[in-house]
Amino acid sequence: MLCEHNRDGDSYRSPWSDTYFPPLQDGLHPSQKLRQLELHANEVFNIYRELYYGKSSSSVSSVYLWDKEEEESSLGFAGCFLVQNRIDNGNYWNSIHVIDVGNVHNGKCTYRLTSTILLSVTPLSNNNEEEEKLPQQSSTNITGSLIRQNVRECNVVNAEEDGCSSSSHIINIGHFIEDVENEMRSEMDSLYIQKTKTVVEMIRKDTGPVTQGAEHTRVLNEAVLAMAMNRKANIK
Repeated sequence: MLCEHNRDGDSYRSPWSDTYFPPLQDGLHPSQKLRQLELHANEVFNIYRELYYGKSSSSVSSVYLWDKEEEESSLGFAGCFLVQNRIDNGNYWNSIHVIDVGNVHNGKCTYRLTSTILLSVTPLSNNNEEEEKLPQQSSTNITGSLIRQNVRECNVVNAEEDGCSSSSHIINIGHFIEDVENEMRSEMDSLYIQKTKTVVEMIRKDTGPVTQGAEHTRVLNEAVLAMAMNRKANIK
Protein backbone atom coordinates (compact mmCIF):
# COMPACT_ATOMS: atom_id res chain seq x y z
CA MET A 1 0.00 0.00 0.00
CA LEU A 2 1.20 3.50 -0.83
CA CYS A 3 1.30 6.01 2.01
CA GLU A 4 3.47 8.73 3.48
CA HIS A 5 5.09 6.26 5.87
CA ASN A 6 6.80 4.21 3.13
CA ARG A 7 7.47 7.10 0.80
CA ASP A 8 10.87 8.58 0.07
CA GLY A 9 10.77 11.24 -2.63
CA ASP A 10 8.67 9.81 -5.44
CA SER A 11 9.41 6.17 -4.55
CA TYR A 12 7.62 3.77 -2.22
CA ARG A 13 9.18 0.95 -0.21
CA SER A 14 7.69 -2.54 -0.36
CA PRO A 15 7.03 -4.11 3.05
CA TRP A 16 7.90 -7.56 1.67
CA SER A 17 11.08 -7.00 -0.36
CA ASP A 18 12.30 -3.79 1.34
CA THR A 19 13.03 -2.31 -2.10
CA TYR A 20 11.80 0.97 -3.52
CA PHE A 21 9.60 1.38 -6.60
CA PRO A 22 10.76 3.17 -8.68
CA PRO A 23 14.30 2.17 -7.60
CA LEU A 24 15.99 4.52 -5.12
CA GLN A 25 19.62 4.10 -4.15
CA ASP A 26 19.74 6.03 -0.88
CA GLY A 27 16.23 5.38 0.40
CA LEU A 28 15.44 5.05 4.10
CA HIS A 29 15.34 1.51 5.50
CA PRO A 30 14.68 0.14 9.00
CA SER A 31 17.56 -1.35 10.96
CA GLN A 32 18.25 -5.06 10.54
CA LYS A 33 16.50 -6.12 13.76
CA LEU A 34 13.55 -3.87 13.10
CA ARG A 35 13.32 -5.19 9.54
CA GLN A 36 12.93 -8.75 10.86
CA LEU A 37 10.17 -7.55 13.15
CA GLU A 38 8.52 -5.79 10.20
CA LEU A 39 8.43 -9.01 8.17
CA HIS A 40 6.88 -10.87 11.10
CA ALA A 41 4.33 -8.09 11.59
CA ASN A 42 3.26 -8.22 7.94
CA GLU A 43 2.70 -11.97 8.11
CA VAL A 44 0.62 -11.70 11.28
CA PHE A 45 -1.37 -8.67 10.13
CA ASN A 46 -2.15 -10.35 6.82
CA ILE A 47 -3.81 -13.17 8.78
CA TYR A 48 -5.74 -10.56 10.77
CA ARG A 49 -6.93 -8.99 7.50
CA GLU A 50 -8.12 -12.35 6.16
CA LEU A 51 -10.05 -13.10 9.34
CA TYR A 52 -11.89 -9.76 9.43
CA TYR A 53 -12.08 -8.77 5.76
CA GLY A 54 -11.89 -12.06 3.87
CA LYS A 55 -9.33 -13.57 1.52
CA SER A 56 -10.55 -11.82 -1.61
CA SER A 57 -8.38 -9.48 -3.63
CA SER A 58 -10.54 -6.51 -2.58
CA SER A 59 -8.60 -6.14 0.68
CA VAL A 60 -4.90 -5.66 1.29
CA SER A 61 -2.73 -4.91 4.33
CA SER A 62 0.74 -3.48 4.88
CA VAL A 63 2.93 -2.83 7.92
CA TYR A 64 5.80 -0.34 7.94
CA LEU A 65 8.19 0.12 10.84
CA TRP A 66 10.89 2.74 11.22
CA ASP A 67 13.56 3.71 13.69
CA LYS A 68 13.16 6.97 15.53
CA GLU A 69 15.60 9.85 15.28
CA GLU A 70 19.00 9.38 16.89
CA GLU A 71 18.16 11.59 19.85
CA GLU A 72 15.08 9.40 20.45
CA SER A 73 16.66 6.02 19.71
CA SER A 74 16.25 4.93 23.31
CA LEU A 75 12.50 5.32 23.02
CA GLY A 76 11.91 2.21 20.90
CA PHE A 77 10.47 2.54 17.39
CA ALA A 78 7.34 3.54 15.47
CA GLY A 79 5.21 2.08 12.72
CA CYS A 80 1.90 2.00 10.92
CA PHE A 81 -0.52 -0.84 10.27
CA LEU A 82 -2.73 -0.34 7.23
CA VAL A 83 -5.80 -2.14 5.89
CA GLN A 84 -7.60 -1.20 2.70
CA ASN A 85 -10.87 -2.98 1.93
CA ARG A 86 -12.54 -1.84 -1.29
CA ILE A 87 -15.89 -3.17 -2.48
CA ASP A 88 -17.84 -2.46 -5.64
CA ASN A 89 -19.95 0.68 -6.17
CA GLY A 90 -17.37 2.87 -4.46
CA ASN A 91 -17.75 1.34 -1.00
CA TYR A 92 -14.58 1.07 1.05
CA TRP A 93 -13.21 0.70 4.58
CA ASN A 94 -9.67 1.96 5.22
CA SER A 95 -7.94 1.57 8.56
CA ILE A 96 -4.78 3.49 9.47
CA HIS A 97 -3.12 2.65 12.79
CA VAL A 98 0.02 4.60 13.70
CA ILE A 99 1.83 3.18 16.71
CA ASP A 100 4.54 4.72 18.89
CA VAL A 101 6.43 2.11 20.90
CA GLY A 102 8.31 3.30 23.97
CA ASN A 103 11.38 1.77 25.52
CA VAL A 104 11.12 -1.41 27.58
CA HIS A 105 11.53 -0.74 31.30
CA ASN A 106 11.21 -3.47 33.92
CA GLY A 107 9.59 -5.77 31.41
CA LYS A 108 6.90 -3.25 30.43
CA CYS A 109 6.37 -1.01 27.42
CA THR A 110 4.03 1.88 26.66
CA TYR A 111 2.20 1.92 23.33
CA ARG A 112 0.56 5.06 21.93
CA LEU A 113 -1.89 4.31 19.14
CA THR A 114 -3.60 6.75 16.78
CA SER A 115 -6.31 5.03 14.74
CA THR A 116 -8.14 6.49 11.76
CA ILE A 117 -11.01 4.81 9.92
CA LEU A 118 -12.18 6.09 6.53
CA LEU A 119 -15.59 4.79 5.46
CA SER A 120 -17.71 5.20 2.35
CA VAL A 121 -21.09 3.47 2.01
CA THR A 122 -23.64 3.72 -0.81
CA PRO A 123 -26.90 1.99 0.23
CA LEU A 124 -28.43 -0.29 -2.38
CA SER A 125 -31.80 0.75 -3.78
CA ASN A 126 -34.72 -1.63 -4.26
CA ASN A 127 -34.51 -2.92 -7.80
CA ASN A 128 -38.10 -3.77 -8.73
CA GLU A 129 -40.12 -3.32 -11.90
CA GLU A 130 -42.23 -0.45 -10.55
CA GLU A 131 -39.15 1.49 -9.48
CA GLU A 132 -37.53 1.01 -12.87
CA LYS A 133 -40.42 2.91 -14.46
CA LEU A 134 -39.76 5.95 -12.28
CA PRO A 135 -37.30 8.71 -13.19
CA GLN A 136 -33.78 7.84 -12.10
CA GLN A 137 -32.89 9.54 -8.83
CA SER A 138 -29.46 10.24 -7.35
CA SER A 139 -28.14 7.72 -4.84
CA THR A 140 -27.19 8.51 -1.26
CA ASN A 141 -23.55 8.18 -0.22
CA ILE A 142 -22.35 8.22 3.37
CA THR A 143 -18.68 9.11 3.72
CA GLY A 144 -16.77 10.00 6.85
CA SER A 145 -13.81 9.39 9.10
CA LEU A 146 -13.26 8.61 12.76
CA ILE A 147 -10.04 9.19 14.73
CA ARG A 148 -9.20 7.86 18.17
CA GLN A 149 -6.06 8.00 20.32
CA ASN A 150 -5.32 5.42 22.99
CA VAL A 151 -2.44 4.53 25.32
CA ARG A 152 -1.75 1.10 26.74
CA GLU A 153 1.03 -0.43 28.84
CA CYS A 154 1.84 -4.10 28.26
CA ASN A 155 4.34 -6.70 29.38
CA VAL A 156 7.23 -7.49 27.03
CA VAL A 157 9.20 -10.72 27.38
CA ASN A 158 12.67 -11.56 26.03
CA ALA A 159 13.32 -7.98 24.99
CA GLU A 160 16.87 -6.77 24.38
CA GLU A 161 18.13 -3.32 25.19
CA ASP A 162 16.91 -1.83 21.93
CA GLY A 163 13.47 -3.30 22.60
CA CYS A 164 12.68 -3.90 18.91
CA SER A 165 13.66 -7.55 18.62
CA SER A 166 10.92 -9.04 20.79
CA SER A 167 7.93 -10.66 19.09
CA SER A 168 5.90 -9.65 22.16
CA HIS A 169 5.53 -6.27 20.49
CA ILE A 170 3.59 -7.87 17.63
CA ILE A 171 1.25 -9.64 20.06
CA ASN A 172 0.68 -6.50 22.12
CA ILE A 173 0.15 -4.25 19.11
CA GLY A 174 -2.11 -6.81 17.44
CA HIS A 175 -4.41 -7.08 20.47
CA PHE A 176 -4.35 -3.30 20.86
CA ILE A 177 -5.38 -2.65 17.24
CA GLU A 178 -8.04 -5.37 17.31
CA ASP A 179 -9.66 -3.97 20.46
CA VAL A 180 -9.62 -0.39 19.21
CA GLU A 181 -10.88 -1.26 15.74
CA ASN A 182 -13.75 -3.35 17.12
CA GLU A 183 -14.71 -0.51 19.42
CA MET A 184 -14.62 2.03 16.59
CA ARG A 185 -16.57 -0.29 14.30
CA SER A 186 -19.26 -0.73 16.93
CA GLU A 187 -19.35 3.01 17.58
CA MET A 188 -19.74 3.85 13.89
CA ASP A 189 -22.52 1.30 13.44
CA SER A 190 -24.54 2.00 16.58
CA LEU A 191 -24.04 5.77 16.75
CA TYR A 192 -23.21 7.36 13.41
CA ILE A 193 -24.75 5.05 10.81
CA GLN A 194 -27.90 4.21 12.77
CA LYS A 195 -28.38 7.85 13.72
CA THR A 196 -28.05 8.90 10.09
CA LYS A 197 -30.52 6.19 9.08
CA THR A 198 -33.02 7.41 11.68
CA VAL A 199 -32.76 11.01 10.48
CA VAL A 200 -33.19 10.00 6.83
CA GLU A 201 -36.24 7.88 7.66
CA MET A 202 -37.78 10.81 9.55
CA ILE A 203 -37.48 13.23 6.64
CA ARG A 204 -38.29 10.78 3.87
CA LYS A 205 -41.72 9.26 3.37
CA ASP A 206 -41.94 6.01 1.45
CA THR A 207 -44.69 6.49 -1.11
CA GLY A 208 -44.27 3.28 -3.05
CA PRO A 209 -44.70 3.62 -6.81
CA VAL A 210 -45.64 7.32 -6.49
CA THR A 211 -42.77 9.78 -6.47
CA GLN A 212 -42.33 12.17 -3.58
CA GLY A 213 -42.95 15.10 -5.90
CA ALA A 214 -46.32 13.72 -6.96
CA GLU A 215 -47.25 13.02 -3.35
CA HIS A 216 -46.36 16.57 -2.39
CA THR A 217 -48.54 17.93 -5.24
CA ARG A 218 -51.47 15.74 -4.18
CA VAL A 219 -51.28 16.99 -0.58
CA LEU A 220 -51.24 20.61 -1.76
CA ASN A 221 -54.24 20.02 -4.04
CA GLU A 222 -56.21 18.49 -1.18
CA ALA A 223 -55.35 21.46 1.05
CA VAL A 224 -56.45 23.99 -1.60
CA LEU A 225 -59.68 22.06 -2.24
CA ALA A 226 -60.45 21.96 1.50
CA MET A 227 -59.91 25.73 1.78
CA ALA A 228 -62.25 26.32 -1.16
CA MET A 229 -64.98 24.19 0.36
CA ASN A 230 -64.66 25.97 3.70
CA ARG A 231 -64.96 29.32 1.94
CA LYS A 232 -68.16 28.24 0.17
CA ALA A 233 -69.60 27.00 3.45
CA ASN A 234 -68.87 30.35 5.11
CA ILE A 235 -70.56 32.23 2.23
CA LYS A 236 -73.74 30.20 2.66
